[in-house]
Amino acid sequence: MEDYAAYLAEEAKSDIAAMHQFRILYDSTQTTYHFFFEGEEDSLFFMPEARRYILNNVAHIYDCGGKRSVIQVRDDIKADGYNVGTCLFFVDRDYDDYLGTQVVLDDSTYITDHYSVENDISSVAAARILMADVLRISQADPEFARIEATFTEAYQTFHLEVRTLIGWILAAKEEKCSPNLRNTTGLKNIVTLVNAKPTLTKKGFVEFKKKVVVNGKLPSIPAILKWRRRLDLKTAGLWVRGKYDIWFFHSIILAALEQANLRRKAAGGRVISIPSSLREGRIFEVLGGRVPVPPSLQAFYASRLR
Repeated sequence: MEDYAAYLAEEAKSDIAAMHQFRILYDSTQTTYHFFFEGEEDSLFFMPEARRYILNNVAHIYDCGGKRSVIQVRDDIKADGYNVGTCLFFVDRDYDDYLGTQVVLDDSTYITDHYSVENDISSVAAARILMADVLRISQADPEFARIEATFTEAYQTFHLEVRTLIGWILAAKEEKCSPNLRNTTGLKNIVTLVNAKPTLTKKGFVEFKKKVVVNGKLPSIPAILKWRRRLDLKTAGLWVRGKYDIWFFHSIILAALEQANLRRKAAGGRVISIPSSLREGRIFEVLGGRVPVPPSLQAFYASRLR
């Protein structure tokens, strides 16, 4: 207990707990790798592929609590003279490319291809893997193609529906309105799903603004329209906020499965069993290690984990 109390006391003095943990765990005499992530779920996506490279070598995982903290830890490790060669840092792209505020990158830092890692795991390809590996739906079953078609059509509509909302967010950020997006981890009560078709109604937009507007600051209409025009539907993964993407991925999968099970019941068939992990939205737990990682991540690991 005394050791644990001392650890907590020292951790409290550190600006970033991950840096305190690193100082304790770092050992220059061993081949040990250190992985620094923005949040606790990220490792569920990144680590399975990393372990294929490091094999039996030890890996330490750190939750830095945000993008800027990952970069701060990286810079502190360099400044303190540690060997950064065994350290890997992971950050989301976010809206920083659009706004000209991207963090400084280096060879030890991986940045996601899309807005965030959630976008990599929210895709038609991931839905197919989910149906085949987790739900055990055979591709010979007509429901497989029906669910895939429902998913694909709904996602196209979702991107159309939220484009103005994302334009609003970018305009608000550009004009220093400081919207509090943490209040919308998903889009429940903002985007509605009826018969597996998403809609962003005027009422939903009002609900969104209630959640995110700070001190009554609203972006200008011209700025919103400017950003909306810039958002290409072909590159939606770059601008749909990751937490919204994975929320919709979860929502549309459940809606499509509900429709499928109604058809099965009507035909006298057996319903598709939905595991609690999927029903509760633990998507990283369900698909982490199953969804193929992007080539950019494979190249990053190949260069850093030799």
